[in-house]
Amino acid sequence: MKALTHAPHDLVVATIDNIDVCFSGAELGAAPGFVGLNAGEPSLHLNLSAVRGAETATKDAQFLQQREDWAARLRAEGRDGVGHPPLMPGVALYKRITVQVSDDLGTEYERAGGQVAGDGTEWQALWVYIPAPPDNAQTLRLRFEVDDKQTGKHCELSL
Repeated sequence: MKALTHAPHDLVVATIDNIDVCFSGAELGAAPGFVGLNAGEPSLHLNLSAVRGAETATKDAQFLQQREDWAARLRAEGRDGVGHPPLMPGVALYKRITVQVSDDLGTEYERAGGQVAGDGTEWQALWVYIPAPPDNAQTLRLRFEVDDKQTGKHCELSL
């Protein structure tokens, strides 16, 4: 990709529960193994990052307490008695966001998979879309939605 030609000045493309989420990059490459059947295919990788602040700190602290409580129950009761570990708060945040990807040729893009949250990447997301933009496409447009409603924010990249 050559350049980001349009974006909100602060790169914030969505706000959920007082947490701003920023567009933090796009690149072309082979789909990673975690996407499953489409691994290795030419693809578009989109990165999003939440802005850390009081809200994320509160949610992180709540999650750490929940995880500690779950681990204590696991030690006391065993795997069968405790169920699944609590979800990281970034997972719930990114579950509500979708990105509509389009280009000047009308290519249909599909989200093939991604990674959201994790220790050390609690508030980050990497989403993989297939196919990669065709060689003759000139512009890529990203429209962001929260709970299936457009945020009014978009980014454009020249290819």
